[in-house]
Amino acid sequence: MAQKKKLQVFISSTYTDLKEERQAAVEAVLTAGHIPAGMELFAAGDESQMNVIKRWIDESDVYLLLLGGRYGSIEPATQKSYIHLEYEYAVSTGKPVFAVVVEEAWQEQRVKQLGSKVIETDEPHKFREFKAHVLTKMVKFWSDPRDIKLAILETMAEFSLRPELVGWIPGDEAVNGGALAEEIARLTKENASLREQTKSAMLPSKYNGLTFEEMYSVLSNAKPKCSWAEERKDDLMKIATAMGDTEPSIFHLFWMVSIVFQQIPLSFYESDRLSLAHELEGFALVGCTDKEGRYYTYKLTEHARQFLLRFRLERDVSKLDELRLPSF
Repeated sequence: MAQKKKLQVFISSTYTDLKEERQAAVEAVLTAGHIPAGMELFAAGDESQMNVIKRWIDESDVYLLLLGGRYGSIEPATQKSYIHLEYEYAVSTGKPVFAVVVEEAWQEQRVKQLGSKVIETDEPHKFREFKAHVLTKMVKFWSDPRDIKLAILETMAEFSLRPELVGWIPGDEAVNGGALAEEIARLTKENASLREQTKSAMLPSKYNGLTFEEMYSVLSNAKPKCSWAEERKDDLMKIATAMGDTEPSIFHLFWMVSIVFQQIPLSFYESDRLSLAHELEGFALVGCTDKEGRYYTYKLTEHARQFLLRFRLERDVSKLDELRLPSF
C-alpha cells in the first residue's frame, strides 16, 4: 500500500470569538491524518512573536486561515493584526494557502446571538480591507463547524496529492483512505441536511418580488452593456463557462463583483465603474447609500445578498470558487 505523508498545517485565526470553530479545524486536520499547528498560546505584543510565527509557518506545509468577524490583536510595529501578518508572510513565501471564511448572512446571526465580541469594533476599516484581499485567493465559506470540517477535509485531500509537499512520512504507516472517505461522506450528508434546514428557516420565498427561479431567469437572460463589463469580458467568459453557459449575462457580471460589494461598500467617481454600479442598480442588485460631491457609495441590497446565499445553497459553485480572477 502507498505510504501516506502527514502535512503540518498552520492554523491562523483570532481566538476568543472562534474557539469552537478553531477546535473544529484542529479536529478536521487530525481526522485527515495531518498535524495541526498554531500560535494561540503566544501572548500578543511579545517582540519575538513574529519571528517565532514565521519559523512555524516556514516549517509547516500548508497555511490555513479561519476568518470570522474579528481583525485580532495588533502588532505594534506594523499596526497590522497578527493574523494579517501571518497571512501576508505565508503568501510571500509561496506556501499553499487557503481560507475558510464565515458566510456574511451567518455572521449577522452570530452578532445577534453573541453580540459585539464576534465583530470588529476597533479596526473595522483594516478588517474590511484584509477580508477583501483574502477573498481574491482560494476561499471556502462556513456557517457551521461542520462546514469548516468538510472544507478542510476536502482541501487536505487535494493537498495530499501534491508531490511537492513532502510532509512527514512514517515508515510504518499506510494510507487509510477508507476512513477518510467515510468521514467526508458523513460530513457531506450532515452538511446537506443543515443547509436545507438553514435555507427553509432563513431565506425568503421572493427576491424583489420574484421567485428564485424567476430572478435567476431575468439575470441570466440580460446581457451586460456597461463598458467595464466589455473590458472584463475574458473574466466574465470564465465565469460563464464554469456555469455551463455559452455567453456572459448580468448574472455572471453580478457574481464577479458581488463578493467585493458584499464585504465593502464601494465609492465610485463618475467613471466606468460607476456605469457598472448603475447597471446593477437597474436590477435592484446594488443600492446607493451615500453621495458626496461626485462620489457615489454602493453596496448590495438585502434581497441580492439573500439571492446569492440561496444560489450557493442550491447550486454546485465549486468550479466558481476555484477561479483565479483579478481583483476588482
